[in-house]
Amino acid sequence: MRNLFLVILLCLASTLKAQTFVKAENDTTVMSEYNEGRLWAYRQIGNLVVGMTNYEEKDDYGRYYQIAIFVKNLGESSITFDPDKVTSALYTKRGDTISLQVYTYDEYMKKVKDVQALSMALFGFSAGVNAGMAGYQTTYTSTYGAGYMPYTQVHTTYNYAAASAANMAATTQIMTLGKLMADDRNTKSQGYLKITTVHPGEGIIGYMNIKRKRGISMTVNIPVEDKVFSFDWEVNKKKK
Repeated sequence: MRNLFLVILLCLASTLKAQTFVKAENDTTVMSEYNEGRLWAYRQIGNLVVGMTNYEEKDDYGRYYQIAIFVKNLGESSITFDPDKVTSALYTKRGDTISLQVYTYDEYMKKVKDVQALSMALFGFSAGVNAGMAGYQTTYTSTYGAGYMPYTQVHTTYNYAAASAANMAATTQIMTLGKLMADDRNTKSQGYLKITTVHPGEGIIGYMNIKRKRGISMTVNIPVEDKVFSFDWEVNKKKK
């Protein structure tokens, strides 16, 4: 199990701020511990153990409450864990309850692709303009007119060779950026939770992103089979 934690924690680097788990009094189904510097909470109901940790994460695609979830099957039959059913609610200073968007794998990858597509379009437009302008060359010559008064003449020519070289360089830059974006999507997809069958004695671990909004506390509900594992977290405290 420790190796699983190490793998997922390496994938979830650059943490901004950890949240504080709130344990209800006399709740004997839950325990908490620190693992690799993060506070994890675990709840056991029957033959199922579900744990999670909660912190803030910021990347090029947004700012989130990022949760890592652990599911362990202690029973004798396989179960199905569907992360698309995970929900979360935020409680505000005004006493309101707001439903937070928990990004499924498909939703988050679509968000990544949409941001990348916009960035690629803007970069392609800029590169195209720069490449087009690179073909124009301006020279200045000074001549003397009547009364020996100097004046400058401006000559603009178009250098097809320079324009072609600039276009090739722009194309290479766009291809390189596309490769980097594809690598980034692959990195983001690793460890993101998808529907999984958990066999007897097995455990899984992965992460999900929740759209961040300001509030006092939040609840994360994790359904597994016919049970719901709920965890409360304070989100308004800054990390010391």
